[in-house]
Amino acid sequence: MPAVTRFGSEVNTLALDLAWSLWSELGAGGGVRRHDWQAVDLEPLILFTAWLATDSRLRATAMEWSIANARFASTFRLRHFAQRSSPAMRASFGRFASTVRAHARVPWPAQGDPLALLRHDGPGSPDLRRPSLIQLRLRALVGVSARAEILKKMLAEPDRLQSASALADDAGYGKGSVAQALEMLTMAGIVLVQPAGNRLQYRLARPGDLAQAMQWLPSAYPDWWPVFRITEALWDYAQHPSPNQSGRGGAPGRLLQRIDADAHRLGIAHQIPEASGAAAVAELEHWAIGFLADQSGRAPGAGPSGQVSYVVHHMSFGGWLGTAATGGRQPKTIEVEGKAQLDESTGPAALAHTMFTDALQKSSGTAPHRALIPVISREFAEELLRPMRAGQEATFTAEFLRRWYENRHQRFGATA
Repeated sequence: MPAVTRFGSEVNTLALDLAWSLWSELGAGGGVRRHDWQAVDLEPLILFTAWLATDSRLRATAMEWSIANARFASTFRLRHFAQRSSPAMRASFGRFASTVRAHARVPWPAQGDPLALLRHDGPGSPDLRRPSLIQLRLRALVGVSARAEILKKMLAEPDRLQSASALADDAGYGKGSVAQALEMLTMAGIVLVQPAGNRLQYRLARPGDLAQAMQWLPSAYPDWWPVFRITEALWDYAQHPSPNQSGRGGAPGRLLQRIDADAHRLGIAHQIPEASGAAAVAELEHWAIGFLADQSGRAPGAGPSGQVSYVVHHMSFGGWLGTAATGGRQPKTIEVEGKAQLDESTGPAALAHTMFTDALQKSSGTAPHRALIPVISREFAEELLRPMRAGQEATFTAEFLRRWYENRHQRFGATA
């Protein structure tokens, strides 16, 4: 076996961090959530995880979640992305899908023998209130269909007119399915159609109304499929048998050719160094680590270093307790009016108000409206804290609280 280089180890670690974070958003496993406000795309993630088999626990966790929550997954989209994946990813997904189909009785496009299923404590259920799970929330509303993907795409760019063909490319459904979905959404008055030359273009009729109805919207809608494909290409490149940079030969050029279409789709092609010159390998690998760190949430300023995290404990014997920690430092108890532990009835609202006040004061980009903090924090307490069972705990980053405040401020700000 070839020796694992430092670059290869970093690529593997960041790819796993990315997958674990996204599955944690879905309620699977207990990994660190770094994508609270980025929309998850389920089917590309399933294929990516099936291929990323260096962590057997990750794959087992993803299979268990898929079996328990198969109703949320689109068989059509799984087939669509599998047909466009590399032979290695397609083969890995075939066995992953065979395992899910053997236990969930779903018509996933499976090929190969099922994998051994290692049962753990049971997969978590997705919390559809999370901004990152807008896709699953839309599917719960309008079904696992092209309609859900179209609405997600239009929520991401509410003012942009889009053609049916462009929507089909992004949605992962055929043009016929997308055209039928657009017709139904237009008939329902949710989507407006406008002629543009010799073709029709579409946008949301009342984007504000839909956004308010959905409530918890992400701040970003990443195009995950090309991100996963580039990650796969970087991983393959990192497995080159020669740890010597000069021994890579034409590998950088082949890598650039492989990721070119996906880089252009993401709009980052101009950021990638050219595969020429004495420093070509070092520059390319520096870019690759930066790209993966950014996608996984470990880029400078995006990771846990220096970030404040708040942990809320609903005590098993009653009452509430909150702690706050910066980076990897020792957590400190959140005290409300000199009290470390709060009673059962008033604890959630008091903790939420203190956390929001602290998080917004430490944010350089948010100027909080003092009259809105009690209102927004009270909603947060009722929706996320009070439903917690005794003995349960939940972690929220300062960035999550800031985003929540900004999201709700758009609704309340005009009447404050």
